Amino acid sequence: MSDSTKSKAEAISAIVFTEAYLATCAEGGTIADLAEKLERSIEQVRAKRNSVAAQYKERGVELPKLERMERTGFGGKNYDEGAALVTAYYANIDDTEVAEVAEVATSQIED
Repeated sequence: MSDSTKSKAEAISAIVFTEAYLATCAEGGTIADLAEKLERSIEQVRAKRNSVAAQYKERGVELPKLERMERTGFGGKNYDEGAALVTAYYANIDDTEVAEVAEVATSQIED
């Protein structure tokens, strides 16, 4: 099905969203929990949260924070592997610089 023929989900009112948001917050829930409760994708719920939060901020009210989602899948693992690559890179540079210094020092002695 193409994007133009997909039916859009019914809009969620600010009141319904806020009630679900506050209930999820009181339960110690995450954005994923809220998305499940509202039967929406995480991306849709984040977008709605941003628009509702902006409107409330104009009225001097700030939404409480939901619990942060734990990194799952490759998210955290990719960062761990990436950090290991950077560490190995720096270790390789340090070894190369030490070898170059040692090589220069020995070649100067041989002359």
